[in-house]
Amino acid sequence: MVERVSPNPRLPEQLRRALTSGNLEGFLDLIAQGLPGAPGNATRKNYLSSLRAYLRWTDAEGRSVLHAREDDAQAYLAFLLAKHAHAPATIHNHLTRVRTLYDLLHEYGAHAGPNPFLGLKLPSNKPEEHRDLYSEEEVRRLVTHADAQGRAVVLLGAHAGLTGPETVGLRWEDVDTRAGLLRVRGRQVEASDELHAALRTYGQERGHTDLFAARGPVFDFQTDHELRAAIYRLCQQANVTYKAWRALRNTAGLRLLNLTGDPQVVADRLGLTTLKAVEVWQKLQ
Repeated sequence: MVERVSPNPRLPEQLRRALTSGNLEGFLDLIAQGLPGAPGNATRKNYLSSLRAYLRWTDAEGRSVLHAREDDAQAYLAFLLAKHAHAPATIHNHLTRVRTLYDLLHEYGAHAGPNPFLGLKLPSNKPEEHRDLYSEEEVRRLVTHADAQGRAVVLLGAHAGLTGPETVGLRWEDVDTRAGLLRVRGRQVEASDELHAALRTYGQERGHTDLFAARGPVFDFQTDHELRAAIYRLCQQANVTYKAWRALRNTAGLRLLNLTGDPQVVADRLGLTTLKAVEVWQKLQ
């Protein structure tokens, strides 16, 4: 990288003063114009969000931003690994943005270099190299510890492969408990025997039967966050390591692929517009 001189020779001192006084937003304002993206757009907002998180970490840890070294970078990597253990892409994104920060600080003469975030050994960002799914045993344990609603929720993810928003938005009008069919965003999803039984049992609790169909939302969840919180609590009860909702969907994708052997069938049932996502499950086989 060709080193450039800061358009403001006082900038390094201004950055130091902002950090010393704890004015993290002032620090970000001073370097924002050098970050990728335009003011207010998604790229710039994402950079500022990652850098804000990093600055808060350095402040809490008592680490120097302008004199950061490799051991500081390693410590931040360890922090991110603990916080985002099942989201390697998130770790990559955060570290890319912090690395960009230090490129910028070096160009402006505010950091002596070299960039402490270069050369870090990052977790693999290839989806097929991560078992970001629930095993059959884990699904069994979750179902065993769940109530009627919980069983239906887990199996909608692990067997039917619904997304979080699809599960939250599911309505009784779209559930045929007699035939074991779901209508989800224009596609028809056939429930497994276990999911079919779980939906019938839960439906009966909620007044939904073959003769007297209920109407309205199947679940009381208002947001994806509430859905994830319910799965998190269930994982704690069942002593299962919590993973994001997509892990249930990955479980369903791999399960369907093993059952049918046909990537196109898997894509159709999960509402995928491309076979690219199925490749991940093929490699997991």
